[in-house]
Amino acid sequence: MRSAAAVAAILAAHLALSLGLPPEHLPVYRDAARLAWTVLAAVACAAAAASLLRGDYMRSFWIPLGAAYALLAVAEPAVARLALPGGPVGTALRAAALVAANALSVLASAVLARAYRAAGLELPSSWREAAAYAASGALSVAIVGPPLLRDAIAAVTGGGPESWAGASTGLANAAVLVLLVPVLRSALRLAGGRLAGPWWALALSALAWLAFDATELAGGRAALAGDAFRTLACLLAAVAAVHQRALVARAGGGALARVLEPTPQA
Repeated sequence: MRSAAAVAAILAAHLALSLGLPPEHLPVYRDAARLAWTVLAAVACAAAAASLLRGDYMRSFWIPLGAAYALLAVAEPAVARLALPGGPVGTALRAAALVAANALSVLASAVLARAYRAAGLELPSSWREAAAYAASGALSVAIVGPPLLRDAIAAVTGGGPESWAGASTGLANAAVLVLLVPVLRSALRLAGGRLAGPWWALALSALAWLAFDATELAGGRAALAGDAFRTLACLLAAVAAVHQRALVARAGGGALARVLEPTPQA
């Protein structure tokens, strides 16, 4: 509850500043805030990975997720202008960072999706699972289909590195949405367990990224909503990482079974 309250308070303060700042200062603040939230998520994921022993399964999740956030930070315009060369080379490198970040996010999502199977706690298949996969697939097509088709056409017809980065984002978002099904099933199973916080935070972070993608290209209030969803996604990823460190400390090490196993319910 304290983590949820902290996320809500930070998000509310961020939105209040975004609405209250003079228009001439708003772009600078938004760029700085986007970078700050992204770096926060990257650092938190790195800390979660460092809390686990080499060979622990979840370490293979936190490392690529942290690297994905780090590459997103590098691709932020404010950082790219300082860290990357100018001109076409810099544009290509920024696009490459985005493509790599998308690939790492899919890798991390795949690792997370099979975490319960790796722990020997796999949930049985059912018609509800099949329906969930079908619904997530349909939703992914509805959300990312049109922009993905646009970017893919632009990429193959010489649209430049930005088009390739946009197409990779669409593909990654579609894959993550489908991979979210076992994560949500695990979160539902852990509704009252001590692992409920991290799994719900990770699931909601992925959903917030999808909402961001659905609104980021729109103007006006929709653009503000997109900024809020991106902020929420980064904050929730950081919260999940903090919970991971706490779970490892409570388990007295990084053993996979102790970190993943839910608390038995009465």
